[in-house]
Amino acid sequence: MSRRMTILLFAVVAAQVIGLVVFASVRQVALTQGREVTLQTVPVDPRSLLQGDYAILDYEVAELPEWLREQPVGNTIYVTLRECGDVWCADRHDTRPPDSGKVFIRGHVDDRRRLDFGIGTFFVPEGTGRIVENARDVKVIVSLSASGNAVIKQVLVDGAPFDPDNR
Repeated sequence: MSRRMTILLFAVVAAQVIGLVVFASVRQVALTQGREVTLQTVPVDPRSLLQGDYAILDYEVAELPEWLREQPVGNTIYVTLRECGDVWCADRHDTRPPDSGKVFIRGHVDDRRRLDFGIGTFFVPEGTGRIVENARDVKVIVSLSASGNAVIKQVLVDGAPFDPDNR
């Protein structure tokens, strides 16, 4: 292998490693330094033959207002949140980030004309997906970074932390 090809190979491998480290770091910063909020959700479809048990979580704040429904798929929408009792709800949707000091979550328009926040899937141990699916009330505690990135911290099933061992 020529010297040029060796350098190119190492550059590609280094770029992949750096990409993984940056991705993990962004999520870790959101978890450790982010603002915690609780979002109301509805679980859907808890099983995949290839991936095991999981719940698809559909958030109430993912609903787009009528005036934003024509946004192209993939566009970024910022949802300013406000406290509504024991959960946070959507206060305002915008295509620009809100003023500093506001609590917000950043999502992308999906093909169903709802927002995808990157926290729509929650994996559970095999055989426990039905616990989440059959729950009367599911809430998700997420940690929001300063840029609106969300990371799931905990899932609450009928008011208690999800514990697959305590069925």
